[in-house]
Amino acid sequence: MQKKSKLYEYVGIIHIHTTDSDGTKSHDDIIKLAQKYELDFLAFTDHMNLAHKNKEGWYNKTMVLIGYEHEDCSEKNHYLIFGLNKPLPDDLDAKTYVKRVKQVGGFGIIAHPDESRNFPKFPPLPWTEWDTDEFDGIEIWNHMSAWLEGIAEGNKLKYLLNPRKLLSSPPKHSLITWDKLNMKRRVVGIGSADAHGFRLKILGLFWRTIFPYSVELCSIRTHILTKRQFPRDFAPAKNQFFHTLRQCRVFISNHRWGDARGFRFWAESPEKYAIIGDKIKFHNDLWLFIEAPEKARIVLIKNGKKVDDAEGKFARFQAKTPGIYRVELWKNEKGWIFSNHIRVHKTSRKRNKKSQ
Repeated sequence: MQKKSKLYEYVGIIHIHTTDSDGTKSHDDIIKLAQKYELDFLAFTDHMNLAHKNKEGWYNKTMVLIGYEHEDCSEKNHYLIFGLNKPLPDDLDAKTYVKRVKQVGGFGIIAHPDESRNFPKFPPLPWTEWDTDEFDGIEIWNHMSAWLEGIAEGNKLKYLLNPRKLLSSPPKHSLITWDKLNMKRRVVGIGSADAHGFRLKILGLFWRTIFPYSVELCSIRTHILTKRQFPRDFAPAKNQFFHTLRQCRVFISNHRWGDARGFRFWAESPEKYAIIGDKIKFHNDLWLFIEAPEKARIVLIKNGKKVDDAEGKFARFQAKTPGIYRVELWKNEKGWIFSNHIRVHKTSRKRNKKSQ
C-alpha cells in the first residue's frame, strides 16, 4: 500500500437552536457543554435569526459557527444557511434563497428533507423544491425528525425516556435521494442533532426535558477529515471548514453506539490514493479499505446499492467498476457510521490522431 498522508479529524454537532429562537439554552451554556464532551465544532442555526453572529470564533479548542435556518412562507423547505451577516427576506421562495446563498458564496444544507409523520402537534416539514441544484449539502440523518416520526408510530413512552436508544438508521428515502444526487455532482451528506432542548408535559402531570442538550451532543455527530490542521486564526479556519464540507470529506456517526473517531475509508491503486470525498481513476487493481475503531458489520454501497459486506474492524473490497462508493457500519442492526462517497471515474481515452 502507498504511504498515506496524515489526516486531522474534527467532530462536532450541526443544527443547534438556542433561546434566540425555539431552543431552551443560551449559546454560552451549550458551548460549555460541548467543551465538556470535547467537541471540536458547533454549528448554531436559529430560525431566521443571526442576532449572535458575533459569537463566532474559537472557544479554547471548540470552533463556533453561527448560521441560521430559513424557511418559506408555508414553513416548509427548511435550509441551513452559513456565510451571511443577516437573514434573507422571509418572503422568498426556496429556489430563490438557495440561489441567493450560492451567489454570495455562502453555504447551504437542506434540512430534514423527507419528514413524513401523522403528528398534528408537530406536522412534517419536508423539502419540496427539488427543481434546483445549487444547494451544497443535505441532512441524511436528523435526530429530531427521526424521534418525532417514532412518536407518531405510537411508541411515546419509550421515545420519551430513550431519545437516543431507539435511533436505528437514516431514513432509506433520504439515503436514496442523496445517492442519486451524487451520481450527478458532489452533495455533502451530514448528520444533525436539530437540538432544541424541548420540554413537554408528560401525561399532563409533570414537565420533562425530552431532548436535553447533553443527549443531543452525544447522538448524531458529523466528522470532517482534513489534510491540514485548522489554524488558530478563525477566518481561515472557517474557510477551511466549509471547503472541507464542499469536498465531502465527511462521515457521520451515532455516538450512542460508540465513539467513531478514527474511522477511515480510502481507495488505493498502484497509481493513486484517495480518501472520502476524493475522485480516483478506475484501475483493474483498485481496492477500497475500511478501518473501524470497533468491530461492526461493514457494508459497501455502490451507486446506492449494496455490493459487498464484511464483519470486523478492517475490510478490503475490490472496486470492480467505476461508480460512487460509500460504506455503512452497523452494530446489532443499528446504524453506527455512514461515510460520504469516493468517486471512481472511468479511464480517459486518448484520441487516436490517425483516425481523425
